[in-house]
Amino acid sequence: MSHSTDKHTSILAVDVESYGDVRRTDRHQRVVRDGLYAALHRALDRAKLPWGYHEDRGDGLFLLIPDVPKGELVASLPHELAAALREHNADHGPETQIRLKVAIHAGEVGSDDNGKHGTDLNHAFRLLESQPLRSALAGSPGVLALAVSDWFYEHVVKHQPAANPAIYRSHTVQQKETKTTAWICTPDYPRPVTPTPTFRLPTVQWPKLPKIRLPRPRWQAVVLTALLLLAPMTNLLAGAAAPVTRCANPVQLNVLTSTEMAPALRLLALNFERKSYQADENRCRQARVLVVADTYGGAVDALGQGWSGRNDLRDHGPEPHVWIPDSSVDIDHVAARLARVPGIGATLEPRPGIARSPIVLAAPKAMVDALRPVDGKWVTWQSIALAASSGDGFTRPDPRSSSAGMLATIAYYRHRLEQPELTSKVMTGESVPRIAHSAEREIPYAPELDSGNLLCAIRNTPGQPAALVSEKAVIDYNRGRQLGSDCSASARPEALTPFYLQTESPVQDYPFVVVRWTDRPEHHQRRQVIDRFYEYLMSPPAAADLRNSGFRDRDGRGEGPVLSTALPVNPATAFDLLQGAAAVGSTHPRVLFAVDAGQSMGAPFQQGTRIQTANELVRRLLQQFRDDDEVGLLTFGTTTQDVVPLGPEQTNAIRKAARPDFPLTPGDSDVYGAIEAGMDRLRADKKARGTDLLVIITDSATADVSQTDMPALKMKVTGQDPRVTRLLVVNLLAGRCESAGLTELAKAAASSCVDLTSVEDDIPKLANLVAAGLWRQG
Repeated sequence: MSHSTDKHTSILAVDVESYGDVRRTDRHQRVVRDGLYAALHRALDRAKLPWGYHEDRGDGLFLLIPDVPKGELVASLPHELAAALREHNADHGPETQIRLKVAIHAGEVGSDDNGKHGTDLNHAFRLLESQPLRSALAGSPGVLALAVSDWFYEHVVKHQPAANPAIYRSHTVQQKETKTTAWICTPDYPRPVTPTPTFRLPTVQWPKLPKIRLPRPRWQAVVLTALLLLAPMTNLLAGAAAPVTRCANPVQLNVLTSTEMAPALRLLALNFERKSYQADENRCRQARVLVVADTYGGAVDALGQGWSGRNDLRDHGPEPHVWIPDSSVDIDHVAARLARVPGIGATLEPRPGIARSPIVLAAPKAMVDALRPVDGKWVTWQSIALAASSGDGFTRPDPRSSSAGMLATIAYYRHRLEQPELTSKVMTGESVPRIAHSAEREIPYAPELDSGNLLCAIRNTPGQPAALVSEKAVIDYNRGRQLGSDCSASARPEALTPFYLQTESPVQDYPFVVVRWTDRPEHHQRRQVIDRFYEYLMSPPAAADLRNSGFRDRDGRGEGPVLSTALPVNPATAFDLLQGAAAVGSTHPRVLFAVDAGQSMGAPFQQGTRIQTANELVRRLLQQFRDDDEVGLLTFGTTTQDVVPLGPEQTNAIRKAARPDFPLTPGDSDVYGAIEAGMDRLRADKKARGTDLLVIITDSATADVSQTDMPALKMKVTGQDPRVTRLLVVNLLAGRCESAGLTELAKAAASSCVDLTSVEDDIPKLANLVAAGLWRQG
């Protein structure tokens, strides 16, 4: 049903030359798309033309610009656009440079539930796709080739001197059902039109011949002669070719996939287009498949909000009709997002996957023995954890960038948390921040890297770490193929050994997901193309191409051994909490210990004194930190004294300083002044990132809440600018957390005050509280 009446408008269509060239990686294509939009915006602004309505076409777009003088589209805009493209190309390498085909027409354009339509819009695209325009750009050293319709040339260009009509040349365009005249030029490299020379033959005077009169033939003889002459032609006429059949516009099919699957899927899409073209009795192209690659997080974010984000079209490409993620886990994650936001007009219809690739541990030769593999092929999560905790180098992809990273994170966290399912309840447990940080120290993820890009980085890393990556990426690595989007093929490096998980092996299964946009009518022709595309991907030729690309068959058969039990992942998994725990747990902490050294800390506490207990607590809590973490120690009585300045490589210095005979100072202790001083020290570094924690260990025996400006101090600890700073108070005198107002202050800084009863009994709780103060989400 039409949304509005047809409107007369100027039509501007653009297409990037060689956008799908195999030398352009996904990253290159993203830079090209950003550059195209930036150049168009800049050129339109400089030409004082509005942006207007636009629709993205992956390798180009079209704009509808109503109510503007049409002469401006061919007077100033082509030159401004060429200048903007040259500015982009000057700052970018060959793979991200842009040359454009541009078509301009004007006419009636209508709107319905599936978008814009109309004969004039089709006409513009026929000009854009025409061979003469393609040849004009190919033969020009410039960056722009422009085609205008015959109507636009006759009514606009010819009457606009600023458009330089002399540089346009007339060409016959025969594209699909369209046969027309286009006027083409290369504005930034115009070729003068050379007039065609006129040749005149000399007049020859022939001698006059005498007139000869012949008898007039009878008409019956003339007719009979003509019929006899035409008779041999009837067979030729009967066998004449049928008139050319008009081809309908091919159905546009947008396919979203991962950066790992994209190269193979683009080749499959081309084969599918070729196969469907050859199968059509009229030799018409039935579908145009655009394959767009995105990261795991990018696809989840855009699909999880129904492609409604302000920059989704720019950052993630056009709305997909089919989504082929690396794992069914991706579907569960998007479904969880969609369930939280009612009213989004998108539903997912998954079908069985087209291939498989397990997550393996790719290890260099030097690390093989430390993993203690079974039969040279199999390892367990226990053996991986043991080797990782001993200091051997391990890594994995970013769980925001790839499904392999998410699957590896789920599997390892299940093992470390000793939980069969990572639900919201599990992921908000009090021990999760501590265990997540420990897991991130053992097998840290590589920020923004998927399996291929991670192995690319490892290829040039001395003392290569072992990596949890997809088997497909390891095959590419060992064959010397291109890795990810940034690492070109090279000579084969020293091979990595893939080890397979004996139990609960994470597997990428590449499901085929039909994305239905329920806020618009279904496109029945596209639905048929989707079904045919899926049938092709499940066919033996496609399976053979996927095997050649390093994937396993959809039943799991491949180069490696038969897989063990697949990792069970429940849709109730708290994916966002899991990603958050990994991101926060991977940050380097900044923690400052402040120990009360007042006279009252010499009082007995269990088997020793309060100051001895405080020193023991510092030594125990230091076990959570490494040498490269920033830690510091100060003591306080009536004044505050720095013992070990806050910084990296200070853990051993603090252990030496926190000894049982730590000297006490005379007089009362000012715990409130110590809190204020500690906050100032932590916030002094304006460039630091993450979360800070101030740990106060005191008996608060002489603290008098009536003698301090509690509202001002509370505001001090609550203020989180320039960085988040949390406060944990450990009190060695029962009941003083409340009476000294320390509970109120700690809560204001998103932490707590604990009345310690026993070091042995309370240290696990304190360790969790320290971890929560540093690595808790939110």
